Amino acid sequence: MTNPINRSPRAGADGTAPAATTPPVRVLVVEDETIVAMYLTDMLEELSYEVCGVAANAADALKIAERERPALALVDIGLAGPQDGIETAQALRERFAVGSIFMSGASDPVLLERARAAGPHGFIQKPYDERQLKTLLHNAAPQH
Repeated sequence: MTNPINRSPRAGADGTAPAATTPPVRVLVVEDETIVAMYLTDMLEELSYEVCGVAANAADALKIAERERPALALVDIGLAGPQDGIETAQALRERFAVGSIFMSGASDPVLLERARAAGPHGFIQKPYDERQLKTLLHNAAPQH
């Protein structure tokens, strides 16, 4: 018979406290190619990250960030629209303190230098490698 005095409402069946769980890191995906965004979302979820939104342009990324408050953003530097991914990442950092990992298939040295100057947590080149992404996320994500 279990002693009811030693059992908290959240205790396990054996009366011990449940293991502490850390909530997943919330990540915003900023990618204008739908299939790539879906692939990244699946990969992030498999790695136990919470995708709090997917945006195809800067305006949507900023709206989602304001509402969802992600800890981190994966941002395509070649984002289509009036603001590219570099400008979008800078706005995310300035307005919401969201750090970014840049994604790119570009090899243009001028563009890559602009990206480096924006202070990202890292870069990942297309095609994406799950191990490389996992390492970048682990190093960039806020530790709980």
